[in-house]
Amino acid sequence: MKKHQRISILLTCLLLALPLQTAVTEPLQINAAEALPAGGITTTVSDSRFIDAGWMNQNIILTLDGQVWAMGINMMKDYPVFLSNDLGVPQCILGDTAVLDVFLNAINEQLKAQVFQSDSPIFDTGTGSYIYNSGQTYYQLNANVKNWLITTLQQQFIAGTPQPITLDLTSGYLTSIVNEGVLTYSPDFVLAGSCTTSFSTSSSNRINNIKVAAGHLNNMIIMPGQEVSVSTAILPRTSANGYREAGAYLNGETVMAIGGGICQVSSTVYNAVKNAGLVVLERHPHSMPVHYLPLGLDAAISSGSKDLRFRNNYSAPVILQAYTEGKKLTINVLVWNHDLNGRTFKLWAKNTGSLSAKTYFTTYQDGQEVSTEYVGNSSYMAPKPKKTEAEDE
Repeated sequence: MKKHQRISILLTCLLLALPLQTAVTEPLQINAAEALPAGGITTTVSDSRFIDAGWMNQNIILTLDGQVWAMGINMMKDYPVFLSNDLGVPQCILGDTAVLDVFLNAINEQLKAQVFQSDSPIFDTGTGSYIYNSGQTYYQLNANVKNWLITTLQQQFIAGTPQPITLDLTSGYLTSIVNEGVLTYSPDFVLAGSCTTSFSTSSSNRINNIKVAAGHLNNMIIMPGQEVSVSTAILPRTSANGYREAGAYLNGETVMAIGGGICQVSSTVYNAVKNAGLVVLERHPHSMPVHYLPLGLDAAISSGSKDLRFRNNYSAPVILQAYTEGKKLTINVLVWNHDLNGRTFKLWAKNTGSLSAKTYFTTYQDGQEVSTEYVGNSSYMAPKPKKTEAEDE
C-alpha cells in the first residue's frame, strides 16, 4: 500500500473529545482490589472511586503506514462497567462498546477509499505454494481489532497506569478486499470444506440479501490466527449497504426486517468452515427451525447479540469462496493440503426430538475415523403461523 504521511482524525465528535493536555491532573492512586465492594459493582468508566481518573485524559490510537487515528477514552465515560474482585483478583467487564464501533467503522470508511493495485503475494513459500491477489484492493479492519481493544481496556482500567492505548495495524488486524482483480493460488490449495443450500422459495428481496452478504465474503483471505466475525464481514444490514426488507425471526415470530435472509449465509458458512477444520468460536441456533438445513446445523446472527465467529488455526492462509448459482448458495473453503495432511472433517447432527438436535464433529485420517466430538445441543420453538408472506432466515 502507498504510504500516506498524514494524520486522519475521524469524526468531529471524536476530535472534540480528545482531552486537552493542559487539563491533565495528577491521576488518583487507587487500589481497586481493596476499594471494590463484595460481589462487585456496576458503575461507569468515569467512576474515579474505582477507575483512575487519569484515563479520561488518554486516547486510543491506531496507526497504519503513517496514518494515525485517535479517539478520546472520555468518549466512553458514561458507559456501564462491571467491576469485581473475585479471590483478590480485580476484573473489569465493559457493558457497552458502541463508540468503538463508530470509531472503527469510520476508519473502515476511510480505508475503503484508499484503493491500491496489489500484485504482491499473500502467501509464497518459494517452493511452489502461493496465493496472489492481483487487482484493485483496499483494507478493512477485522474483528481482532475490536477484540484487542476491549480486552486491553478492561485489563488496563482495573490494573494499569493511565497511558495511551496504541495499536499498530499489522496484517493480522486487516482483511484485504478486492474490488476488481483475480485471485490465483497454487493447486495444493484444495477444497477442504463446502456447503450448498437452496433458496428456491425465497422472495426477490431475500435473494438480494443473500447475494449481497455472499459478495462480501467471496475471495476472503483468512490469515493464520485470524478471527472472522461474519456479522462484521457482511457489513451492517442497512439499505445504504444494499440490503432490503425480507423475512427474519424475532422472538419466535417471522417479521419483516432489513437484511432478512442473511442467516442462510451464516449457516452455510458454519457448515463449510467446520467441514474444513476451522475453529468455530461462537455459534447460535435459530429460535425456530430453518428450511434450508437440518436441525443443529444452522447459525443465526443478530446485530449486537448473536454472531458466527471462527478462526484459522492453520499455518497458511485459508481462502473463502461464496457465490450463488441458480437458486443455490455455495460456500467453499480452500486449505493448503500440507496443513490438512490427509485429514478430512464432517459436521453432522442427530435429531433428539421434533424440535431438538445434538451436533457432532468427526475427524478422519486418510479416510478412517479417528475421533468424534460432541459440539452441543440445539433446541427450537415450534413455528408460529406467519402473519405475512415473509420467509424465515
